[in-house]
Amino acid sequence: MIILIIKILFIFINVLIGIYDFSFYRIPNLFLMALLVLFGLTAPFTLGLNEIINSFIIFGVVFFVCLILFLTKIFGAGDAKYLAAIALWMGYPDVIPFILYTSIAGAGLALIYLIAQYPFSRFSDLTWTFIQKIEAHLPLLEFIWIGSGTGPEKGKREHIKPKTIPYGVAIATGAIIMMISGL
Repeated sequence: MIILIIKILFIFINVLIGIYDFSFYRIPNLFLMALLVLFGLTAPFTLGLNEIINSFIIFGVVFFVCLILFLTKIFGAGDAKYLAAIALWMGYPDVIPFILYTSIAGAGLALIYLIAQYPFSRFSDLTWTFIQKIEAHLPLLEFIWIGSGTGPEKGKREHIKPKTIPYGVAIATGAIIMMISGL
C-alpha cells in the first residue's frame, strides 16, 4: 500500500512538472527537490544497498552528460536537472528504457510542435494565464518558484522563443510510463 502511494506521488509530481514546463517553459526546483526527497525517503526501504549505489552512479553519469548538454545549449538547466533526478529513480538498467521512452515522447512532441505550433503555443499561454490566476488567489503557490531564479512566473513571457519545445513534458512522459509499467 505504501509503495502504491509513493508511486502515485511520483506520478503526480511528474504531471505537475510537465504542466509547469508546458506553460512556463521552466521547471520549478521545488518539484525536483520533492523527487529527490521522495527517493531519499523511499530507497532505504525499497532498495538494497547495491541498488542505491547503482542509482547514485547512474544519477552522476546522467547529471554529467546533461551538464555538458546544458553548457553546449542543447538542454535547458531544468531539463538537465530533471533528467538526472529521474535517472536516480531508474537506476541501471531501467534508465535505458526510460531514456528511450523520453526520446520517443520528445520526438513526438517536436513533431506535434512542427505541425501545430500555434495551437500548442496558444494552449500554453492559456495554461500559463490560468496558473497565474490561481497563484494570485493562493499566494502560497508562488513558493513553488523558490530557488528557481526569475522568469515567466511573474508577468510576461517575452523570453520564450517561438520554436522552443518544453522537453520536460517528454521527460515526465518517460518517467510516468516507467512508473506505470512497474505497477
